[in-house]
Amino acid sequence: MAELELNFAKQYGSNVYTMAQQKGSRLRSFVTIEEMRGEKRHFDRVHPTAAVRSDSKYGDTPLIPTQFDRRTIHAREYIWADMVDWQDDLNLFIDPTSNIVRMGGFALGRIIDDIIIENAFDGVSYEGKDGLTTVAFPDAQKIDVTTGGSASNVGLNVEKLIQVRSKFGLADIDLDDPENKVYMAVTQKQIDDLVRGTDIKSRDYDAIRALGEGRTNSFYGIEFVTTGRLKKVSDGGTGFIRTCAAWCKSGIILCIPKEISMKVETRADKCDNWQALAKMKAGATRIEDAKVIQVFCEEA
Repeated sequence: MAELELNFAKQYGSNVYTMAQQKGSRLRSFVTIEEMRGEKRHFDRVHPTAAVRSDSKYGDTPLIPTQFDRRTIHAREYIWADMVDWQDDLNLFIDPTSNIVRMGGFALGRIIDDIIIENAFDGVSYEGKDGLTTVAFPDAQKIDVTTGGSASNVGLNVEKLIQVRSKFGLADIDLDDPENKVYMAVTQKQIDDLVRGTDIKSRDYDAIRALGEGRTNSFYGIEFVTTGRLKKVSDGGTGFIRTCAAWCKSGIILCIPKEISMKVETRADKCDNWQALAKMKAGATRIEDAKVIQVFCEEA
C-alpha cells in the first residue's frame, strides 16, 4: 500500500511533489523496434560471402555456401501495482491516484532500459535452432578502463571515443547509414570526466565544452544518452568501474509484445480499496556483436 500518510493535507499542504527519478525509458528511442508475439522470436541472419577467381574455361562451378544463423529474443513479463486505502483517501484533500499511476508508468519505463542494458549491453545473447545457445559478450568488443590512461584506470576520454569509432570502422559498418547512427550510454560522471580531461589548448576543447554546457549531446559523431542505470562494480579501492556502451541503432533489437497497460479499479477482496495495476512484456538482444561496444570507465 502506498505510504499516503506522508501526504496528509494537514501536514504537508495540498500538493504532491514527484521525487527526482528517471521518468520512463531513455534508451528505447535509440534502438530498433520489432514486432513480436508469444514468448520468443527468432531473427535469422545471413553472413557475408565471397566470390572466387575463375582460372580456366569450362571449369567446375564453385559452390560457396552461404552461412545462416539466428538470434533469439526471449520476452519476459513485468508487473507493478499499488493500492489506496479508503481510510487514507478520506483524509486527503488531494486525489493521489493520478500520481500513483504516473509512478507505475515511470517504473515500467525504466524496466525497458534495464532490459536493453542486461540483454544487449552486458549479458549473453541467444542463438541456435531453438534460441537456447548462449553467446557471451566478445572480448574484442571491449575497451579497457586503462585506455588513454598510461596503465592506470581512467574515466571517459577522447582516446576511448576514438577507439569506439575505429572498431566500428574496421568492422566495415557504414556509419553514414542512418540505421547505423552511433549512440553511447553514459552517466553524467563520464560527461564530466570528458570535459575535465580536455585541455583548453586542445582542438577538441570547444566541441567538448559545448557538450558539457548542454548545447549539444554529440561529439566525434557519437550521440550521448545519459542514464544512471548502467552496471558498475568496485574497482578494488574506493571507486567503481562503470560499464558504458556504444552501439549502432541497427545492432540492438527491442521487442515489446505487450506495451505498458494500466488498470485502476476497486478490489472487493480488499474492502473495495482502489488498486492501480500495470503490466508489460518485453525483451531485447544484440543482433550483431560488431555493432555493440563496452567501454569501461573509472568513477572515483
